[in-house]
Amino acid sequence: MKAPSEIPIYHITDLANLRGIVDAGGIRSDVAMAAHNPAVIGYDHIKLRRATEIRVDCCGDRFVGEFVPFYYCPRSPMLYTINLGNTGRPVGCQSKIVHLVSTVGDALAAAQDWAISDGNAGAFHGSFYKDLAELGKLDWEAIHARIWQGRTHQKAAEFLVADFFPWNAVRGIGCMDATAAAEVNNILGKAANNPVVSVERTWYY
Repeated sequence: MKAPSEIPIYHITDLANLRGIVDAGGIRSDVAMAAHNPAVIGYDHIKLRRATEIRVDCCGDRFVGEFVPFYYCPRSPMLYTINLGNTGRPVGCQSKIVHLVSTVGDALAAAQDWAISDGNAGAFHGSFYKDLAELGKLDWEAIHARIWQGRTHQKAAEFLVADFFPWNAVRGIGCMDATAAAEVNNILGKAANNPVVSVERTWYY
């Protein structure tokens, strides 16, 4: 298994949320964000389930929605379904979604509490762990696969950071195209922490 500092993690969000994230000094959990009227990119019913039904048993039985979620890969199944228009957004909307990139090591240094899910943390059949050894048991073949049908749950494994993820732990921002990258750079301006902004077309569908 790679060292935590060598395992990248990716949080996807709408460009419309980026200025608020920078101004807040980091990424809030969905539960904390609910009062700030964010641009929601996922399924409402799944976000509600994460906020009120599914608990992270290894972290005091807190709800999944109280954690900031990260995938271990870009081009996630969630991005795929969002881009298809399945969550209520326009078909082809992925150009307005960015990947905020960090590492497991940075998350461990920044987090007050954290957990590893063995798959989609919004599914009732997922399991949660607070043991780094569990990283080695994830289905990394599915996580890195370009074709992942039949292994959606495994590919969507998550690293969960309780409550808040600080902006200074974000190392990079991946964008679909130059237009989105220019908008990101404009939003960042002279922020105290300016992650590397790059066009990463292969991270998208």
